[in-house]
Amino acid sequence: MGLEATVICVDNSEWMRNGDFIPTRLQAQQDAVNAVCHMKTRQNQENSVGLLSLADTQLRVTLTNDNNKIFKALQAVEPAGRINFVTGVRIAHLSLKHRQNKNQKMRIIVFVGSPVGSEEKELVRLAKRLKKEKVSVDIINFGEEDVNNNKLSTFINTINGKEKTCHLVTALPGPLLSEVLLSSPILAGEDGAPLAPMGQGFEFGIDPSEDPELAMALRVSMEEQRHRQEEDARKVQVDSIQGMETDAGVISGGEISGGVLAQAEETDLPYNPDMQLNQGVSNVSTMTEEDQMALALQMSMAVMDDDQQAMDTEEQADDPDDEDLMQNPEFLHSVLSSLPGVNPEEALHNLEQMTDQGDKSKDKKDDKK
Repeated sequence: MGLEATVICVDNSEWMRNGDFIPTRLQAQQDAVNAVCHMKTRQNQENSVGLLSLADTQLRVTLTNDNNKIFKALQAVEPAGRINFVTGVRIAHLSLKHRQNKNQKMRIIVFVGSPVGSEEKELVRLAKRLKKEKVSVDIINFGEEDVNNNKLSTFINTINGKEKTCHLVTALPGPLLSEVLLSSPILAGEDGAPLAPMGQGFEFGIDPSEDPELAMALRVSMEEQRHRQEEDARKVQVDSIQGMETDAGVISGGEISGGVLAQAEETDLPYNPDMQLNQGVSNVSTMTEEDQMALALQMSMAVMDDDQQAMDTEEQADDPDDEDLMQNPEFLHSVLSSLPGVNPEEALHNLEQMTDQGDKSKDKKDDKK
């Protein structure tokens, strides 16, 4: 793989705030620049990369093989104004001329995401000069592709001539800009075939031969995560089974916990030949689900009857004996005396006659039965 010194020119104009590329043109461009830096340094460890912003024509990072410097400088780039394509490319060329390793071939990669204001004649003049200096230029045209296509195509065709060392890649909204770039001729190998994205074909996207410790750490982390997910799924399943338990209290393994059946040891079960309840609670685990539900319902009704009987007994214990009071002459006399216009003696006499007639009628009905 041949040595290269590359200056990446990024678009930091106000157009980079647009969101037609996810999440914005500026951030999509950042991801693509990161991909370029990775691929260039992977092709050859002696390759070097620089960074220049086109709106302020500022050389952010001189040629280096430390990708971290590029990443940090790239994060500080903010949209402002319009790009100056011609001036920016000239400064990038000047930076390449002062490279330390003269064996490195010179290349400029330009990201254009806003309208190019330079005249076509000026672009042709710049292209001829770069061709004379043997500088290769690749352009990624995105965002304003329709506006810039003719100018940029003329620029690239002028540099190439009969050769095809320079490329114009037009990216439409939709796919990630970095993916479009990685599959383009700009990052092609010596045979002209596009290079595979970094980490493709390796587990976790990391080549174990390049960073075995990181690959091992990722593998261990993924294994622990898998175990945690299996354990969480097991707990959810157990909780779901327990939550579906009815008053029958039947859980896996035939054990009994909670509900009405758990009280069977302390309750006399009614006899039911269909469910063979007289055989005790030990047979519950062998019952079908329908029998278990029927048993639970039957025992629930028995418990409700017992509760009702207890309530009736309690009410009878709390209320006075009305029948005994009605047979007490003194009590009746005192009640009748308190009523205005009522003769107590006459009322008692009439009440006794009514009582005697009622008793005779009851005796006659009993005799007929």
